[in-house]
Amino acid sequence: MTFVAKCFEDVHEIIGIKVEPGREHDIVKVLEKFPEVAAVYKSLGDYDIIALLSIEDSRELTEFVIETLRKVDGVVDTKTTLIRK
Repeated sequence: MTFVAKCFEDVHEIIGIKVEPGREHDIVKVLEKFPEVAAVYKSLGDYDIIALLSIEDSRELTEFVIETLRKVDGVVDTKTTLIRK
């Protein structure tokens, strides 16, 4: 986590995203369009996609995750990790 925080100083959250099989590429393309998403990567770990977010307000984060991210077609599960200096 320290490495990520140093490389992406504007990143405040890391979200692991599980998606329906075969939907990784399409969902990465959707996530790249959101201004809250600083970077997005396909992953071979517990989650299919890792998104780095830049949201400072907890209310805005909650709204983005619940009202936007979880409603993306093909998203099955998310896990948010807050990172701070």
